[in-house]
Amino acid sequence: MSAGLFGSRRDDHDVELSLPLYNSNDNRSSGFLSASPLPTSRSSSPRPPEIRVPRPSTPNALGSGITSPIIIRRRWPWRFSWQSTTITILSLWVFYLVFLKAPNVPPSNLSTVVAEYDGGPPKNHLTHLVIVMGHAIWMGGNTLGDDEKEWTLLPYQHGLAKTFKQHVEAGVKIAKQNEDSLLVFTGGETRNFAGPSSEAQSYWSLAYLSKLIEPNTSLFNRSTTEEFARDSYENILFSICRFHEYTSNYPSRITIVGFEFKRERIENLHREAIRFPANKFEYLGIDNMGDNSQLETFKKGEKEGPEAQFRADPHGCSDPTLTAKKKGRNPFRTRHGYEVTSPELRGLLGWCRMAESVVDGKSQPYKGTLPWSA
Repeated sequence: MSAGLFGSRRDDHDVELSLPLYNSNDNRSSGFLSASPLPTSRSSSPRPPEIRVPRPSTPNALGSGITSPIIIRRRWPWRFSWQSTTITILSLWVFYLVFLKAPNVPPSNLSTVVAEYDGGPPKNHLTHLVIVMGHAIWMGGNTLGDDEKEWTLLPYQHGLAKTFKQHVEAGVKIAKQNEDSLLVFTGGETRNFAGPSSEAQSYWSLAYLSKLIEPNTSLFNRSTTEEFARDSYENILFSICRFHEYTSNYPSRITIVGFEFKRERIENLHREAIRFPANKFEYLGIDNMGDNSQLETFKKGEKEGPEAQFRADPHGCSDPTLTAKKKGRNPFRTRHGYEVTSPELRGLLGWCRMAESVVDGKSQPYKGTLPWSA
């Protein structure tokens, strides 16, 4: 390998030679083949071995020849120092503690986990839960929900846009009339073609942009969203959980706004499944679609479909149509944490995963203790 500008080259044994340049009159007859290794240091810090190459005699300013050795250090590709060794050991120890020896959180300590995520003080003076059930996702627009092109509608939902907005308006009105209420818009990210936007958040946004809910008002601080529900049963149960997250209490009264043709399913089947007292439960149904033939079709479909299915399967655990519908309404694979934030409802929330929820092929009602039932 040829020498560089300053005579630096590397031989086949990875020895870097740094030699000065000489004029043509310099003595070049000695030095390169007489290299001899120097004794290695016995210090605690390892160093690469050194070899000494005699420099050819060169005349100095006084005309005398002076021979001085050239120190050449063999370079290793890497070397340890006490600093790097210490950092490596500490890094491995931290990895072990965090990832390999992380303790599991027992159920008795779930309240500690919840406390870690607490925000402002709970609104524990609120006792009345007002639920507005979501049925579609409003994507925004100048008509503020009046034009159905602003909504992500399924084929059978055409003509319902204004009814959805009426549900929002009715829920806001009830909440404004009851200062002890929390208004909860409920509905998850149910539409793949709408992106990761929830029914609940779109309803709240519609209410806000329509100036039904305004900043610096009581209702602004008494309205929130529940963004995981996939059907009407979860709309109710998950809204109760959201109420508990927001207030640290469970509601003493529940008012729900939805379709009138779903009254039997909501007011009786779902209420009975969660055993909430009938005298503290109210349902406001609004159809007002202006199309009687469509309404009759919905009524017939309700009787033969969801109403019959929930009557046989109160919690929606085993009916293949109900379970498939819930899976299809979760395209973005979201998952709630209500078992942690509402521990008193853990049994009810996890009932469908229990073997005793289905006996001889028949769904069984949950009979465990609930905060509002004896």
